[in-house]
Amino acid sequence: MPFEEEETTGAQLLQRERCDRFATGAAERIRLDEKCLFSLLPHEELSRLAGEWYEACAQAMLRGNYAPIDTWVRSQSNLAAAQGFAPDDLIQLLLSCRRYATEIEGWSEDVFSTVDEVIQEVFVAIRADLPWTTVDSSNYPADTSHGPEASAVTEEWTSERRRFMRNRLSFPIRIRTSGNKGQTEEITRTQSVSRAGLYFVTCKNYRTDQILKINFPYWNEPGGINCEYTAKVVRLDPLQDKTSGVGVDFLESLGPKQR
Repeated sequence: MPFEEEETTGAQLLQRERCDRFATGAAERIRLDEKCLFSLLPHEELSRLAGEWYEACAQAMLRGNYAPIDTWVRSQSNLAAAQGFAPDDLIQLLLSCRRYATEIEGWSEDVFSTVDEVIQEVFVAIRADLPWTTVDSSNYPADTSHGPEASAVTEEWTSERRRFMRNRLSFPIRIRTSGNKGQTEEITRTQSVSRAGLYFVTCKNYRTDQILKINFPYWNEPGGINCEYTAKVVRLDPLQDKTSGVGVDFLESLGPKQR
């Protein structure tokens, strides 16, 4: 009946609005978590990941459909492994979303219990398919953050691992430049990423202080969100194979884009 259709549509719109609000807030929370390498991603990408997590959990909790959360965990596991992240980074991403949903949405531990079991089962199932030494599902949903009781040795090891991982993060990027010869672009991958900028290797000629437009990260598959950021070349390293290493600083925040 028309009334029932309108009521259903209204409920769907309300759920969509709640998901969007959650995704925005969760993305901001994840960006502040320096223990998680996912925090180096721009706000729009984190918002997409958090929104998909929210929708997948809602499907599981409201309809008993666990396929979306299974697919989400497998997809993010593959992405994380391909980009050089560690299992702890994915677990920390899951925990950040979980904590935010508990605080903002009021989701209880009882509601999460079945979803947690599914996530743990996925970790066990994909362990042999990933290049990680282990995917320890026992770390989830326990809080993996370091408290005051953490030893100095553990903290030093964690800091060193983060520094090493950060120095070899590889994300696809698209670079656009404008000059006397018109607009040019190239698609390449980062060699390292920080909150302030990134470093890549190229065969093209760039100059110090040159202004670039960079899609970071650059996804060409369905569902990817590509946002362009302004950056400035601050470092040029001539390499032996006639390529160059290029370091850039972002000139704008990787936070939410103004629409």
